[in-house]
Amino acid sequence: MGQYGTLKTGQNFNSPFADQRQKGFRWLIFSEFVEEEFLQYYAQSNEQRARLLPVLAIITILVSMVVMLVEGRMNLPVIGFNGVVLLPTLAVTLWASAQPRRHRLYQLLLAFSALLIGMWVTSIVTRASMIGMSYYFAAVIAWVFIVWELLGLPFRYAAFTALIVSGTYIFGSFAWNFQGNETIFSTTLLVLVNGIGAYCCYQLEYTVRRSFLESKVLGQLAERDGLTGLYNRRSYDEYIARIWRQSRREQAQLTFMLIDIDHFKTFNDQYGHQAGDDALKAVAEVISLSAQRPLDFAARFGGEEFALILYGPAHEYGRELPGQIREAVRNLKIVHKQSPTDQYLTVSIGVAMVMPDAKRSMAGAIQMADEALYQAKEEGRNRVVVNAPDAHIQTGRFRAARQASG
Repeated sequence: MGQYGTLKTGQNFNSPFADQRQKGFRWLIFSEFVEEEFLQYYAQSNEQRARLLPVLAIITILVSMVVMLVEGRMNLPVIGFNGVVLLPTLAVTLWASAQPRRHRLYQLLLAFSALLIGMWVTSIVTRASMIGMSYYFAAVIAWVFIVWELLGLPFRYAAFTALIVSGTYIFGSFAWNFQGNETIFSTTLLVLVNGIGAYCCYQLEYTVRRSFLESKVLGQLAERDGLTGLYNRRSYDEYIARIWRQSRREQAQLTFMLIDIDHFKTFNDQYGHQAGDDALKAVAEVISLSAQRPLDFAARFGGEEFALILYGPAHEYGRELPGQIREAVRNLKIVHKQSPTDQYLTVSIGVAMVMPDAKRSMAGAIQMADEALYQAKEEGRNRVVVNAPDAHIQTGRFRAARQASG
């Protein structure tokens, strides 16, 4: 039966964003496609403030290194760490922040940079505490707070970074035999700060994820036909212009299908508008199941007419799919006693397979499918007519006939 197999009905069209909202996300992770979309959105929304970290850190480290050189305090391990590890990492993080397609790499580098800076701060604070300057401990608290709240890291990255920094300081306080009261105080304070930071970071990301899903669902609702769930005519117009340009660049074939329900006005008059709406939804469901690949597109033109655009070479679809759609609609067995064509509701399908090039316009390609649909109507309906790329076109006869019969 071709690549698409046997078409089945009885499944509901759902947005992956609506599905995710319904399933919930207590563990702050979405399904793969939705998660990728969210991480890109999250990185971009926090980009400006998070970019301050590498900029300020680079400036601070360079100033500290200059001061050490001027004062003659040459600490080779520190200079080596800063020059070989920390500064290059911060520079790459800053570069990645300006690359929208590298958002995952950027967030990983940001977390790694925050971890390196945290280790650097912990090292300074630990050495200061060993000579009685325990008030430097405030720098560790401040950095843990920054990691949780100000960098815009996803919760799991922030948790990993903050807990490693905190654990390293606590380990150092025990290893270097800090005073008992000081160790207990610093450990308790770090536990409290991490607890509060984790709660706030979790709640913030949860709220952002929920808002992201809501905005996506609302955006998709604006693009969809309210009755059938397929894309609406405005979305179709935007999509077809974009996909036509892409197919010309990639020299990829497009298959246009125009699908019209036979004698639908008679059906509505006989069975009522509610039955008509149910029939439209059932037919739309069959059509939506045929748009299975990322660049395939199904839309409702309005009334009882639908469009299905398939992207790719003809041999990937064959000529079986339009016939499968026609058979699947008839197999719904929606009774239509007033139809002169069949006892059940049927559709007529016009198909045009085109290779976009300089000699073929987008409007001409759509007219080819339009002409094929008109021919299917003329030949008795409940059938498929396919127009080859070199078919002769008489523009818009079907639509003109419909308007005239109005």
